[in-house]
Amino acid sequence: MAKRIYRNKDITVFWDSNKCTHSANCIRGLPQVFNVNARPWVNLKAADADEIRRVIDTCPSGALSYDRSGTRNRPGTVTIKISRDGPYKVEGDVKLLNDTGQVIKTRHAFSLCRCGRSGKMPFCDGTHARIGFKDNLASDVLPRGIEPD
Repeated sequence: MAKRIYRNKDITVFWDSNKCTHSANCIRGLPQVFNVNARPWVNLKAADADEIRRVIDTCPSGALSYDRSGTRNRPGTVTIKISRDGPYKVEGDVKLLNDTGQVIKTRHAFSLCRCGRSGKMPFCDGTHARIGFKDNLASDVLPRGIEPD
């Protein structure tokens, strides 16, 4: 698998194929920038840095990230987002520990499997889409005892 860095004067984009869950948010969001049929597949000349940043921020796995003006896209706190019919997206300075407390991975963003069928457990590999995983979560309903921020 590959890691790539794409740069221009306004933004540096990092891509890690090992993290990619193939959500295609990048391709749908800016097809002129992210084109899997082109080489290189990331064309930073095709949009401004703000547009590229906006689309990269929708990457559920953290496979795409960026550095702009010396600051990587790292939130100040850890966030965990439940993706409808998909993985948990974890962002922030996170250490993932195994059952004995040893660090499995330390990275800015990653997706954890919810369907239980990933070939890269505990990480999501996109299997949920292939097997038709469906959750029973309603985006406007929180479990009893949980209050929104």
